[in-house]
Amino acid sequence: MIKNLIHTLSSRLVISLLNLALLFITTKLMGAGNKGEISLFVLNISLAAIFSGLFGGPSLVYLIPRFPLRTLIILNYSWAVVTAFILMVIINMGWMPSTLTGWDLLLMALMECLVAANTMILLGQERVAKHNFVQLIKVSVTVLSLIGMQLLKKSLGFDEFIEAYRVGLLVALLYSVFSIRQGSKTSFDHVSIRETMRAALKFGSLVQVGNIAQLLNYRLSFYFLELMVHPPGKALIRIGIYSAALQVAEAVWQFARSVSTVQYAKVSNLQSNAEGWRISLMLTKLNFIVTAIGVIFLALLPTEFYVRVFGKEFEEIRWLVILLAPGIIALSMSNAFSHFFAGIGLHRINTYSSILGLTLTIILGYPSIKYFGTSGAAATAACVYVVQTIYQLVVLMRNHKVVLADFMISKTDINLLNSAIKRFRS
Repeated sequence: MIKNLIHTLSSRLVISLLNLALLFITTKLMGAGNKGEISLFVLNISLAAIFSGLFGGPSLVYLIPRFPLRTLIILNYSWAVVTAFILMVIINMGWMPSTLTGWDLLLMALMECLVAANTMILLGQERVAKHNFVQLIKVSVTVLSLIGMQLLKKSLGFDEFIEAYRVGLLVALLYSVFSIRQGSKTSFDHVSIRETMRAALKFGSLVQVGNIAQLLNYRLSFYFLELMVHPPGKALIRIGIYSAALQVAEAVWQFARSVSTVQYAKVSNLQSNAEGWRISLMLTKLNFIVTAIGVIFLALLPTEFYVRVFGKEFEEIRWLVILLAPGIIALSMSNAFSHFFAGIGLHRINTYSSILGLTLTIILGYPSIKYFGTSGAAATAACVYVVQTIYQLVVLMRNHKVVLADFMISKTDINLLNSAIKRFRS
C-alpha cells in the first residue's frame, strides 16, 4: 500500500501543478467570462460521466474482484453511449445552460464517460499507477495543447479550450483502453450476466445517486449564479471568479483525494473491516494535518498575490478561500470516511450524506447567493461540507465503535509516518 500511496501522491502533485497551470491559463489569459463558460461545460460533462456510472462507476472497484470483467465493461460502455445522447438532447432542448451543443458535445461527453469508467476499472484491479497516469495524461495534454496554441495565436478563448480538452480526452481514452487490455483477466464464469447486471445496478445506482448529489453540492452554485445574475455575460464572469476560488481552495484537497484513492482500493480488497478502519483512521489524521496547513497558507496570502497571478478580475479569490476554508478542512476528513464506507460496501451512507448536503445546498444556497452572490455560495458550501462530515462521524461512532479520542495524534501515528518517509527515501 505504501508504494501505491507514494506513487499516487507524486502523481497528484504533478496533476495539481498542471491544474494550477490550467487555472492560470483559463483566468489570466482568458478572463473571467471564458472561465465561467469553461466551468459550466466541465460541470455538464462531469454530470454525464457520473450518470454513466449507473452500472458501476466508483463501485467498480468493489465489483471487479467479485464479478466478470468483460460483462462489467460491456454494461458500462453501453450505458456511456446512452448517457452521452441523453446529455446532448437535454442541452439542445435548452434544459441546461451550455454554449457547446450538437455532435461536438456528444463526442466530448462520450469520451469523458468512457475515460471515467476505465479509470475505475484500473483502480478495481489495484493498478493504481495506470489509474493515476490516465488522469495525468488528460490534464497534461490539455495544458500542453493550450500552451502550443498560445505560442501560435495571440489570444485564447473557450473554443481553444474545447480543442485542447478534446485532444487530452482522446489520448487518455486510448491509453486507458490499451491498459485494460493489457491487464489480467479475472474469470467468474459461474456468475451469470443477469446476476452481474443486478449487482452492478444495485451498487452503481446507489453510488451514483450519491455522487451526483455530491457534485451538485460542489457546483450547484454555478447554476444558481447563471439563473440569478443578469445579463448572461455578467453571470459567466461571476461563475468564473467563484470557480477559480474553488479550484484554488480545492488544490490542497488533492492530497486527501490521492490518499483516499489508495485507501479505497486497499480497503475494498480486505476481509477485515476492523483493519480497514485502522488504515482509514491513520489516513484521516494525515489528511487533516496536511489540508489544514495548506488552507491556512492560502488564506494568509495577500490579495495582491491573487491579482498578480490570476488578474484584476479575480481579486475576490482570497476572501472566498477564507470562507471556504472550514469546509475544505472538513472535506479532507470526509473523504477518508467516504472511502472507508465505500470500501466495505456501505455505499448508502455516502449517498445519504450527499443527499443531506444537496438538500442543505438548495435550502441555504438559493437565498444566500441571491443576497450575497459568490460570498453566499462559498459560505453555503463550507456549511454543507462541515454538516456532511459530522453526519459521517456520527454514523462511525454509532455503528463502528469509534470515539473522538481515536482522532488524537498518537506516537504510533508518528512512527508510521516516519516509517513511510524512510521507505520513500529508500
